[in-house]
Amino acid sequence: MKKNIIFTLLVSLALHANSVTDKEKIDQLIQEVKVLQNELVILKNRQEENRDEIEEIVDYTENIEAITFKDKLNFGLGFKTNLDNFDKKYADGHSVRNSNVWSNKLMLNMKADIAKNMNFYGRLSMYKYWGSNYIHPYTYYDNMQGRVPSDSAIYVERAYINWFFNQNSYIPMALTIGRQPSSDGPSNHFKDNSARKGTYSALLYDGAADGLVYTANISKIIENPKSFLRVGYAKGFGYSETSVNVGNAFIGASNNDIKDTNVFGLFLDTTIPRLEYSFVQLSYSKMIDIVANPLDTNTTENKNIGDVDLYGAMIQLTNIEDTHLDLFAQYGHSVTHPNNNSYADYGTLLGEAGDKSSKSGDAYWLGGRYGFGNKQIYKLGCEYNYGSKNWINLTQGSFDIYNKLSTRGSAYEGYIMYLINRFANIRLGYIYIDYNYTGSGWFVGSSKEITNSMENSDESLSSLQSIYLKMSITF
Repeated sequence: MKKNIIFTLLVSLALHANSVTDKEKIDQLIQEVKVLQNELVILKNRQEENRDEIEEIVDYTENIEAITFKDKLNFGLGFKTNLDNFDKKYADGHSVRNSNVWSNKLMLNMKADIAKNMNFYGRLSMYKYWGSNYIHPYTYYDNMQGRVPSDSAIYVERAYINWFFNQNSYIPMALTIGRQPSSDGPSNHFKDNSARKGTYSALLYDGAADGLVYTANISKIIENPKSFLRVGYAKGFGYSETSVNVGNAFIGASNNDIKDTNVFGLFLDTTIPRLEYSFVQLSYSKMIDIVANPLDTNTTENKNIGDVDLYGAMIQLTNIEDTHLDLFAQYGHSVTHPNNNSYADYGTLLGEAGDKSSKSGDAYWLGGRYGFGNKQIYKLGCEYNYGSKNWINLTQGSFDIYNKLSTRGSAYEGYIMYLINRFANIRLGYIYIDYNYTGSGWFVGSSKEITNSMENSDESLSSLQSIYLKMSITF
């Protein structure tokens, strides 16, 4: 367009040159051409400015869209790198070492404020050993998904809705529905240097769980702050019909199949009067129709083997009197109620084949942590837990790969932590587990004292120790 305008003017100039001999008029036309050229340059510059403005508007629009999405769903990051060096000893005296064992766990945390009385929380997890894409068979066990090292698959570890109602009443209430915050509970957060991440005692429960929980704020009733009564229901195991005709279209059990495992719980959370940053929890839960092996689809051998009652009591004291000292103590008591079923050659619920007697177990877990140095960037901690011969709990989905809180015997742990910044820390520690009885963490078969003369002693772990180094980031 620019060239066409200049050409027209030049032609006009030439015509004037033929008909007009006045030199001043020719000079005037030349000046007009120069002015027009300058105007064209200015116009071009304005077009470039407009293009920049358009690009700025596009960028601004994209930022608005991103902010709008973030307002709907916020993401957080959790990342752990672990280095473990294991030394395992067996009842017959032989030992096995697993050194330089590295693992990563990635956690994508999600939160959304749906309405004033409703929000959503979720967590996607990957947990694997370095250089290994082995699929751990326990990842098929629902409460261990995302909780035991396996391949690089992403699992939904948490996904639940909190619905609040009666908030302005004498007893505010809430209903939590979905995949519950039942993992990484207290008092694990001390050695993770994090806020309380789970609802329930880690001595009793640790792992993923689907269910619903009703919570009533009873602070005004008992005249004590931060007091809550919770009633919960969860599905510990759901049998899936795998008939070629129906596939997985129908979930549940018929008269000849394995029954679902249902879990009911009652919890009281409160504080110690006039003691800031204290936490107390009392609990009772019942597991009905426990399945011998959730991974065994052979309904001829795999059976429901009975019920279990779990009782718990916990107290936590954080930063006692501004001394940077944290202490906790937990107690658990389990009672089994076997039925007539035995699982293959393994036996009944904590018994030999044909043994229908009820058995009780006890456990306790004590620990403390002290912060020191400039701004308490160093944390020194120690823990001890003990489980009796017939102690049983629901910690099979523990992030701790040795599941020390299920130990039938004694476990000792000490560590020192360095806080890199408010989001990251490094922990160097040592753990030693002395197993007094077999079957720690298992429901099937009788628990036996570990001796050097045991049959199949090569399968009976006598002790385990590990020096570990862990780095954690929560952002």
